[in-house]
Amino acid sequence: MFKIRRGLATAATVALISLSLAPGASAWDEDGHAIITYLACDSLPETMPDWLKSPEVRDRLVYLASEPDRWRGQHNVHLDHINNPDHYLDEEKLHPYGLSLKNLPRLRTEYTDILATKRALHPEKFQKRVAEKDKDYTRLSPGLLPYSIAERMWKVAAGWTQLKTYENHRDRISETMIKNAKENIIYHMGVLSHFVGDGSQPLHLTHHHHGWVGANPKHYTTDKAFHALIDDGIILFHGIYFDDLRNRKQPPRSFSTTNYWKDIRTYLYESYELVEPLYELEKTGDLKRAEGKRFIEGRLLEAGSALAGIWTAAYEGARIDDFRVNRLKKRYPKQPGLAPRKKEG
Repeated sequence: MFKIRRGLATAATVALISLSLAPGASAWDEDGHAIITYLACDSLPETMPDWLKSPEVRDRLVYLASEPDRWRGQHNVHLDHINNPDHYLDEEKLHPYGLSLKNLPRLRTEYTDILATKRALHPEKFQKRVAEKDKDYTRLSPGLLPYSIAERMWKVAAGWTQLKTYENHRDRISETMIKNAKENIIYHMGVLSHFVGDGSQPLHLTHHHHGWVGANPKHYTTDKAFHALIDDGIILFHGIYFDDLRNRKQPPRSFSTTNYWKDIRTYLYESYELVEPLYELEKTGDLKRAEGKRFIEGRLLEAGSALAGIWTAAYEGARIDDFRVNRLKKRYPKQPGLAPRKKEG
């Protein structure tokens, strides 16, 4: 659950945290996403197909859960521009635009139009871009996480639509097409897992993402390595693993196929409301005690439940594609791009 920003803790700082908590341990961002995905896999309802619950598919989903973080290793301006803001949404940065998680418009472009219009009409109210420090043009964005989740949910649904259409017309298509339709579903489910997991980490929903900023009457930590501690070190410090949580998994959280936008925003706002409690845990030292362990475990369990719920809603949101059915009836049985099979007899 790594929040992608310029100005993250330096490698030396992260190394220092790792040494102080769990020497030689691997990064929690990948472990955390894996735990969430394992929990979601175990929480899938009986209505979901059996093939989706195989060990092979499970392993693939767990691997893909960290794929969006791997993209940042390319250090390409176009990829960073489109990928980085998808991992977070700073609630406080929405407020100058008259927005909140409670009233975000449904569509990504509606949202970005509001941001651009407000900035153009009242430039004096907003920070100016410094191009040399913001090469991927993302630093001024409050983030796009809810849109990332919603859009990817429906990519999963589109995959199920394709597969269900094929399965209803097996005499018209090849087993290779069935196999590839399943692989597409797995891929999109795995990538979606990452962003749902990011949404359970409170520091992905606030401008206090790398230590408290601005007025600080309660004297919360301003350490820029705080995010790395939550993403990486604390799960290792407490020794939290899927094996310990699997018997505490929660049923799939309810996500509607019609009111999913509200459901996603509610899920994210619940995480935002835990920002200050998380800082309070650090301040009192309880983050490294039993209370802190319960907090982190609760976030992982909630994310597993939400992911299972969104996966389920995507499955239920699939529909038979009439256009594809008509194409199948006209052009198949055949493999796309190849000559039709000869009729036997």
